[in-house]
Amino acid sequence: MTLTERDDLALTEAPTEFIPRLPARPASRWRGLGIGAAIVVVVAVIAQIPLINNHIFYYWDDSAAQFLPEWYRMGTELRAGHWPLLDPSMWMGGNIAAEAMFGLFNPVSLVNFVLVSVLPDLAVAATIIKTEFLVILAIGVYLLAREYGAKPWAAAVVATALPFTGYTLYFDAQSWVAGLMCFAWLPFVWWATRRYARGTLNPLVAVVFGFLAVTTGNPYGALGVIVVLLAVGIETLAQRHWRRFWGVVVVGATIGISTLAVFLPLVDSAAVTSRTASGVLNDWFNVPNLGDLIGLSSPTFQPQFRTFQPDSLTQVPGFVPGGSLTVPVFYVAWFLLPLAPWLAWPALRERLRERVGVAVFALAYLMLLVGPSQLWLFRWPARLTEYATLPIGIAFAIVLSRGIRTTQPLRRVVASAVLIGIGGYLAWASTPTPSKRHVAATLLVAALLAATILVSRWRPKYVAVVLVAGTGLTLGLQTMLYPANDNVTPWFFPHNVAQMKATFANRYAGNTLEVGDLPDYAAHAPLAPGGAWEDVLLGNSIHVAGVDALNSYSGLSYTPFGDAMCMTYYGGTCPDLYGRLWQSQPGTTTDLATILRLRTVVVATQPKPQPASPGWSIQQQTPIVTVYRRDTPPPWPTGRLSWSAGAVTVKSDNATSTTERTTYTGSGRVEFATLDWPGWQATVDGRTLAIQQGPAGVIQLDLPEASPQGSTISLTFTPPGFNTGIPLMIIALLFAAAHGILWQVKRRAS
Repeated sequence: MTLTERDDLALTEAPTEFIPRLPARPASRWRGLGIGAAIVVVVAVIAQIPLINNHIFYYWDDSAAQFLPEWYRMGTELRAGHWPLLDPSMWMGGNIAAEAMFGLFNPVSLVNFVLVSVLPDLAVAATIIKTEFLVILAIGVYLLAREYGAKPWAAAVVATALPFTGYTLYFDAQSWVAGLMCFAWLPFVWWATRRYARGTLNPLVAVVFGFLAVTTGNPYGALGVIVVLLAVGIETLAQRHWRRFWGVVVVGATIGISTLAVFLPLVDSAAVTSRTASGVLNDWFNVPNLGDLIGLSSPTFQPQFRTFQPDSLTQVPGFVPGGSLTVPVFYVAWFLLPLAPWLAWPALRERLRERVGVAVFALAYLMLLVGPSQLWLFRWPARLTEYATLPIGIAFAIVLSRGIRTTQPLRRVVASAVLIGIGGYLAWASTPTPSKRHVAATLLVAALLAATILVSRWRPKYVAVVLVAGTGLTLGLQTMLYPANDNVTPWFFPHNVAQMKATFANRYAGNTLEVGDLPDYAAHAPLAPGGAWEDVLLGNSIHVAGVDALNSYSGLSYTPFGDAMCMTYYGGTCPDLYGRLWQSQPGTTTDLATILRLRTVVVATQPKPQPASPGWSIQQQTPIVTVYRRDTPPPWPTGRLSWSAGAVTVKSDNATSTTERTTYTGSGRVEFATLDWPGWQATVDGRTLAIQQGPAGVIQLDLPEASPQGSTISLTFTPPGFNTGIPLMIIALLFAAAHGILWQVKRRAS
């Protein structure tokens, strides 16, 4: 019997009962482990292809400016035995709990942060961790496709392709790594929840994977878990399994309650941040069109909706202005459309009730994908592209499992040629020049399809090998034509930790402020190692270099501080900030530089350097910066107290990242050089004291008269929502464990 005949016979309607599968035989298990190991190796190898044309491919944009440097610091703190909730020395970028996306509760993330802190190079660390999550994503897709009935070889083909879709590769893997991390866990959540609904997997497994997905801290992960629960819940209702439906509800509630602590600090801190906007609006920014889906198999198709254009980086070497997409963000896999005429699509009509969740998931994300540009906390629908590709991949794996049908070859060849031609034409129409790249990509897809069809006739067991090899070849062509995503900021920061510390650690002492922005530095030298980055670093990189800089990268910002310092989200400032530093501040008798405990000010070089303020001297001048140093260190060197007035006499001041303990006599006003984030509490000799917001948002206290022996101020920080969220997390996880034990006991008894 031929492969085609077997396919035709298999297209009979299967029963719609939710029938648990029989336990896998030992041979099947070993075969499954072998396929899993092959997927791990293949995906890990393919993930290195982008490095051929861009050795810092994974150290790009937010990964370079925010995530990897912050992970380095968090890993260092963890190795020292500290749970990093707040880093006051990073100012508006230091509220780790409120930023949420640093995964404080995610055990896999915490282990990775420790790994980053011991590796010598941040770009290498980025490559290792992003490869890890691309592999995790592939294994999850494989398990999910198998769960929905795909054969191992077909599931493996899709599993090795989805980690390298255009959006996943060029946005999440290259830049927004928190998105990759949460998305990588989502197929596992879906797989485990569905298996539990079928009665074949302990509910604790679903809760664990749901916990891992949500505690990465990316809100899109939480949204994905909700949609998964909805999809599986509707599947159970479609089969009238009411008890199993309520079981899914219980699992979902457990995941939600166990992860409230992740987002409560973000919500409760929003009032002082730039993340206060909510509601619904549509400015068509990063809003795709459904018509763009026709390019999902075209390696060079660049959709033309409005997106990022970092205008301030037009002087960066190699930067290409954006405004429209510069990468094939809607590309999914080279074989999806070209191979479609050769597949048995009626297979999707089988077991509809069991598979309705795939359609529910797809419909939900297609609606969101073309929805408004902002929907409450969720912005830029293009971010949902990879979620919409997941059910497409699962459906394709189901159909591919039936094999390739080679009857009526002429009709199928014509259909494939039309689909490939349309994809090539749309790619050319979107970006007509240079046209050679579109020709090359179209010819490659056509050649890969021809090879697939020929192999399916003569050596069908090698079809999967050809399809997977095509994924690698297509990625090689794409990353040669598009070595990086030029819609986001490349930065080109240095990444060797030892060299960064050697350049900066002993050069800028104490609290350091960099005054200047990217165009100011780029006017004197390239924004690259050996250029401007020899004297300054923006984002969080300056902190890896050992400098206590007030500049940092923040996804939240802190509005009073940002306004006072005219500071951007990545730490750049306006040139006139230098003049503001020496102005007397309301409610005090001193200037802003003193309030902030500044010891060093690094100013972008101007035609005529500004004179030093009294008590300060020019320490160094380079073509890029002028460095000002305070003549004497600030008082109270072991704490953050910066100024006192009235009859206050400070006897001692000591601080950790989340505490400050100060003894004093007299009474009056004091300022602490740390931001007044929600969560700080103050007491004097155990009595609660109101915290006021001082200049630039620092902590300000009006102290009552001290006792005759002196009084003690205690400042302590607890992230808002933790007092509620953490007990609920513990209770929910204990409940999940008890639920899992009870399920296992009942299963053994039945």
